[in-house]
This record gives sequence, structure tokens and C-alpha cells, in this order.
Amino acid sequence: RTRLSHSLECAQVGRELGAALGADPDLMESACLAHDLGHPPFGHNGEEALAKIAEGLGGFEGNAQSFRLLTRIEAKTVDSDGLSVGLNLTRATLDAATKYPWSSLENPRKYGVYEDDQVIFNWVRESAPEGKTCMEAQIMDWSDDVAYSVHDLEDALVTGQIDIAHLRKDLSQLHETAVNDYLADMTTDEAETALDSLMNLSCWPKDFDRSHRHLAQLKDLTSQLIGRFALAAERETRQHFGDGDLVRYSANLLVPRTQRVEVA
Repeated sequence: RTRLSHSLECAQVGRELGAALGADPDLMESACLAHDLGHPPFGHNGEEALAKIAEGLGGFEGNAQSFRLLTRIEAKTVDSDGLSVGLNLTRATLDAATKYPWSSLENPRKYGVYEDDQVIFNWVRESAPEGKTCMEAQIMDWSDDVAYSVHDLEDALVTGQIDIAHLRKDLSQLHETAVNDYLADMTTDEAETALDSLMNLSCWPKDFDRSHRHLAQLKDLTSQLIGRFALAAERETRQHFGDGDLVRYSANLLVPRTQRVEVA
């Protein structure tokens, strides 16, 4: 996958899951397409290198850079003073693309806006609960996790980076990585149960030799896993918040612990 193909896949998941919960599909697609715009080459390693270089100049953070691109750098519209207001997007769209609705002063490691962009950020967040992520941004965030976890597995199998038959043998290392990078409180027992559940799926490959038959089966696995993770969130959220349009700050996206562990 590339950054572009990942963003397109994230947008497909987010658009469908958002529509199922009453969110505007176009808004969801926009937020998902925009969510990685500010991330540099080499992923988080590149982000950390740029943050170190720019330490005395306001820092660098991929999510804050995405916000800056949307509101300043991508100059489609200017205000009465001739200053760029970026793509001139709505509050709802910009809020939906904001994974971390706070500045570097509140969290210097993960934040959604540079100090220089605070004025327009305050406009976006006007009347929003302080520090709270809107429903659409929560859907975007889960769609991102679903898309990259499933497609990273697919890519790793196709390129030979993972041997599907050895996952159980490697579970301790997989668990350690998941705890460090994704779900800090995941237990060993949870990891074992999650792997058992995934391996018991009818679409789970017992082996993978990159033959045409196995490549077709892998596409089926990808589709079923995405459906499994998205549908679990939809059902859990609906069960708690009921029918109707679940938008902005009227609800929270609820994802069952079981599926969070499986994604991790």
C-alpha cells in the first residue's frame, strides 16, 4: 500500500460505517481522505526526525500539519486581507479530520494544531466540548485502524514478511509490539483468545504460497475482516445510543474490546 491507496481504503470504510450511523457520507469521506495528509515520508520515524529538527521553530506533528495544509497551505480561498484560508472547509469537516483536538501546550507529543494556527482552530472548535473528539472523527480513527491493520496483514503475506503458519509461535513478540504501539493494557490471555478467534474464521488461510488461488482467498479474508470490525462497532454503538443520526457530539463510537484486541 501507499499513503494514497491507504487513504482511499480508509475513506471507503469510513463512508460506509458513517452512513450506517447517520453521519454525512461526503463529510466522512473528506475526513478520511485528509487524515494522513500531513504525515511525512518514512511514517512516524520521519515525523520524529522532523520534530527534532523543528524543535525550536514550533515543532512538527503529522496531525497538526494536516490541519495546516487544509486551512492554510493548500490555498484555494483567501480572506479580505488576502491571507489564505486553505480549502475553506466547514467546521464539521475540519473537526471530523481532527484526531487530537488540542494543542502542543496540552500534549507536546500528540496534538492537532500548531500554536501559529490556534485562531482558526478556535473557530473550528467553537461551542465544542473541550478536548472531546467528535463522532465523525472517532469513526475516521477506527476506520483508519481497521484499514491499515487488515491491509498491512495482506501486504505482509503477499511480500513474504509474515508466515501465516507461524503466528502462534510468534505470539509473544506480536503481543509485545501491540502493547507498546497500540493497546497498552492488552493481556497475554486476550492476545491468545484473539488469535484463536481469527484462526477459527472460515476465511482464515491455513497456509499461503502466493498462488492465484491463495491470492483470491486473501482478498476474501480482507473483505470479511473489514466487515467484522466495522459491523462490530456499528452494532455496539447502536445498541447503546439507539436509532437516529449519531453525529457531532450526540454520541461516541463504541468498539467492543474483543475487536480492539483483534485489530491490535
